[in-house]
Amino acid sequence: MKRIRLLVLLCGMLALTACALPSRIPLNTTSADELQRRMGKPTEILPNPAGGEYWYYIYGPAGFETWRFGIDGTRVVRSSDQLIAYEHLHKVKVGVSTEKDVRMLLGKPATIMQLRSGPSWEWRANLQSATGYFVVTFDRNGVASSTAVIPDFFADGDRGSP
Repeated sequence: MKRIRLLVLLCGMLALTACALPSRIPLNTTSADELQRRMGKPTEILPNPAGGEYWYYIYGPAGFETWRFGIDGTRVVRSSDQLIAYEHLHKVKVGVSTEKDVRMLLGKPATIMQLRSGPSWEWRANLQSATGYFVVTFDRNGVASSTAVIPDFFADGDRGSP
């Protein structure tokens, strides 16, 4: 009997957790208030240049996901994107993308380091074949000067020993 109760309790908890999965938020019908009830308070809210707001849910610094929800002027969820993905990482253009562009594109970085040449931002990423970091370095004018993908050799237990 105790096992059945435990199983029912676990199934109930799983069902509640599944409701809060970012990928399961229905677009064009979910209100901003409902999104906040299901997902909690956003990590960050930024204005959408086209109108409305972007709500960011950042699962880091060790997490691999940053979700951005587009909320329109009527406070309805119109878009959702998992930002730390190849299709977004490759949109950062060296010599073109600014700090503001990159922030809107990828969300808040997990780490910001100040280098002599300018700031360097990094996001932890699941890089399909491995875990690693996506790094964008900016010049002193705030324009992307380089990007890099750095594998995290420690994530898979490989400590570099032969």
